[in-house]
Amino acid sequence: MSNDKFYKRLIEIENTSDLKSEDIPSLDLYMDQIMTLFDVNLADNKRNEDDKLLTKTMINNYSKEGLLKPIKGKKYTKDHILQMLLIYSLKNTISIQEIKKVLQPYHEQTEKIEPIYNKFLSTKKELAHLVTTSTQEFIEKQGFDLDDPDQRTMLLLLICALSNQYKTIAEKILDTYYQDENEK
Repeated sequence: MSNDKFYKRLIEIENTSDLKSEDIPSLDLYMDQIMTLFDVNLADNKRNEDDKLLTKTMINNYSKEGLLKPIKGKKYTKDHILQMLLIYSLKNTISIQEIKKVLQPYHEQTEKIEPIYNKFLSTKKELAHLVTTSTQEFIEKQGFDLDDPDQRTMLLLLICALSNQYKTIAEKILDTYYQDENEK
């Protein structure tokens, strides 16, 4: 049974890069500079080389939707960039309106964004390692042979079911702690 190719890919996923807060310039940046910052520092997060991590349209939509604190002029602060990184981390799981509820309090309390982001990154690395090792252990315990199309399909179904379970947990957190006052 040769699952080594997949295990190597798991390690790659675990080791994808993050944009650390200390790597974000303290001086304000234009939109094109932010997109370059994302592309250079997060390139290995792309599934396909042509994928875009961030576009001008995305940034404009985040601003219009109130996900980012108001922008003065055409330059974005380090806090704006940190907010964009948090949005990037949430957007594939929860809706734009839900992200807005989560991030809105930090528009006024911008000093809290960087410590939250830094703690998120360090904890995320630990969690990524746990997920990688537990996935590999699960495959071995179940005796999956990923060269077998039926077993590979079964593993994919199980991982997608787990992903859905995590999404449901995120929704329960949102429903419990981020309701509007008139929804309670």
